[in-house]
Amino acid sequence: MNKYQLLPIGLLFAASTVFASGQHEGMSHSQMEHGDMDHNNMQHHGKMASAVGMPAPAEQATQTVNVSLTDDMKMVFSPALNIKQGDLVRFVVTNNGKMPHEFSIGSIDEQDKHRAMMRSMPDMQHSDGTTITLQAGETAELGWHFMGQNFVEFSCNIPGHAEAGMKMNTILR
Repeated sequence: MNKYQLLPIGLLFAASTVFASGQHEGMSHSQMEHGDMDHNNMQHHGKMASAVGMPAPAEQATQTVNVSLTDDMKMVFSPALNIKQGDLVRFVVTNNGKMPHEFSIGSIDEQDKHRAMMRSMPDMQHSDGTTITLQAGETAELGWHFMGQNFVEFSCNIPGHAEAGMKMNTILR
């Protein structure tokens, strides 16, 4: 047996061992959505957590963008988005509404998949590096290193929110 035949067998064995041990019960949202990989661990291994980049330490950011989430289904960015490939951005996100909202970074395809998952689990709470859930009045930070695809969607994927306009698409310069 050569090394190319051993790799799939090893991966199958590792996956079956994790599921047989019951460790799948505590999976985070990020693990379920992206092939059983944790976004937080991915940045430490130099892998992309998303097609548009990966989480990064907010304190290393070269720019800060404030984001206001409102109950009239708006995401307001201040200053206006002016992001280029390679930028490391600190997002300071505040829920100025009375209902929960989330702030999620990803490609259009990733956001569509996230919305579909949220429809089946509408009370899901996030804090996984690509998405944060904020209750009324809460503020949280998310650091992001933009790389990969240059078309990025910021979205609130709580059922009905993005569909009502609570998203922002941008093209990195």
